[in-house]
Amino acid sequence: MKYSLFRFFDVFEAVAIYLICFASNLLCIYVQTLNLEGSSILKSFLESITDYQLIINIFLTFIIIVFHYQFLNRRKTEIFCRILVGDTMVNIIIRYILNSIAILVFSFLLSLSLNFYLGLNVTSNLYLVLIFIIYILFSACQVKKE
Repeated sequence: MKYSLFRFFDVFEAVAIYLICFASNLLCIYVQTLNLEGSSILKSFLESITDYQLIINIFLTFIIIVFHYQFLNRRKTEIFCRILVGDTMVNIIIRYILNSIAILVFSFLLSLSLNFYLGLNVTSNLYLVLIFIIYILFSACQVKKE
């Protein structure tokens, strides 16, 4: 990641945000598979949370959109300086997309291992990955010099 816009802290932050989103989705799915017939209070409490699973996922994906937007705004000067020293905008955008997708895939593989460990369905996290890839492609349009 020699020419990457991402620094170690940025990678750590992105992985953490993606993992929080995947983990919350996984937690909602796991709660739905639990058999809580003995505890009606706990069952009703958890059902009231899982009823809002879609809203929670939308909120967490919005946080990821904000992360990408803030990240690119923090890097505008660096992008401008890279263009001044001979780097092309196309190369910067391609590296941004590839690095973002690599971070996403790493986070997804961590959550996928947890899915297999718990024996849960993987499709909802696959939907999230597709949504995040679309977000990354749209945020790549925001890569521009000052």
